[in-house]
Amino acid sequence: MKNSSLIVYYSWIGSTEVVAKEIQRLTEFDIQRIEDKKQRKLGNIAGAAMGAFFGLRGVIMPMDFALKEYEHLFLGTPVWAGKTPPAINKYLKETSFKNKKVWLCITKGDEKVPQQVIDSITKRIEKKGGKVMGSISITTKWDPKTNIPIALEDVQKPIYDWLKRGGIL
Repeated sequence: MKNSSLIVYYSWIGSTEVVAKEIQRLTEFDIQRIEDKKQRKLGNIAGAAMGAFFGLRGVIMPMDFALKEYEHLFLGTPVWAGKTPPAINKYLKETSFKNKKVWLCITKGDEKVPQQVIDSITKRIEKKGGKVMGSISITTKWDPKTNIPIALEDVQKPIYDWLKRGGIL
């Protein structure tokens, strides 16, 4: 699975990046970050949430990999205002998931499982030929006053257990 697996993630504050890099550390899969073309200002929480709420698609930097070379994809995304962020919306719109097995790694600010987000992403991936194999959602307890991402020690056990249960480790 190692040579045919890729982790692709979007992270604004850094919590989704912590999760993606822990998956990469445990699996040694290739990793690629989705980046906004225009840097988002950390203080513009309302603007970010509104863009997600209305389903806007952002402008993202070109990515330097060929997804067709990978069979398995781990997609990391935060949840903003109960929705996917504009950069993820753009990635989902532009990407062919034909014959891809996809695992979702979601970071969120509350304790609820973001089932609507999982269902929305799953529908978009399956519409483009992929199959979602599983998902995990990690609560970040993000504080907008400090903008500190989740601590690595808070994700290590849940990520390890999820990968183990899924037969990935």
